[in-house]
Amino acid sequence: MMSEGLKRIEIPIILTAIFTLIQVIPYYFDNQLILDVADRLNAWVLLIVAMATAVGLFSIFQVHGKRVQRQSEGWYYSVILLVVMVVMALTGLPIESIGLGTDNAIYDFLFTNVQTPLGSTMYSILAFFIASAAYRAFRARNVEASIVLVAGILVVISNAPFFTSMWGGFITIREWIFDVPNASTMRGVLMGAALGAVALATRTLLGIERGYLRGGGED
Repeated sequence: MMSEGLKRIEIPIILTAIFTLIQVIPYYFDNQLILDVADRLNAWVLLIVAMATAVGLFSIFQVHGKRVQRQSEGWYYSVILLVVMVVMALTGLPIESIGLGTDNAIYDFLFTNVQTPLGSTMYSILAFFIASAAYRAFRARNVEASIVLVAGILVVISNAPFFTSMWGGFITIREWIFDVPNASTMRGVLMGAALGAVALATRTLLGIERGYLRGGGED
């Protein structure tokens, strides 16, 4: 009989290794069978994502439904959220024979006049946090911070028409900053991230990294 440890640890590790290799092998070997299996697995992933989205919808209904039922502070916002979510979900169903879908007038109105402005508002709020972070990061406490400060000021100036109209060299300086120091730094970051991803994938395939196994137990 299969031991409890085998049920808990070895089977998920083996399944992870198998499904990962099925996705990786087609990049290196031209095998139609494995490619077909990988495509089928990708379709399963999309199905699982859709199911997870449905679980998220039920969770939203549960959380905001309780808030409306108890009439907690701001409960009317929950009512608006639930109503708009239901309307967009129903009008956006891909049933063109009865006039539903993303081309539906109600769906298009809500997306254009509600979703888009709200998204823009959220991004505009982030501008204040970015400004606060830039203020802390650009404090010239040492040579490195001074270089970052000068480069940041030059980039900001080069994006202002008032300064570029006085001297076009600001644009040339900005392009040099983007093409030389910034590009080389980004390449270093990407190389480090790629090596880290390869190392993590290798540890996961070998069963060393078990963080995804219900708390990452070693036994």
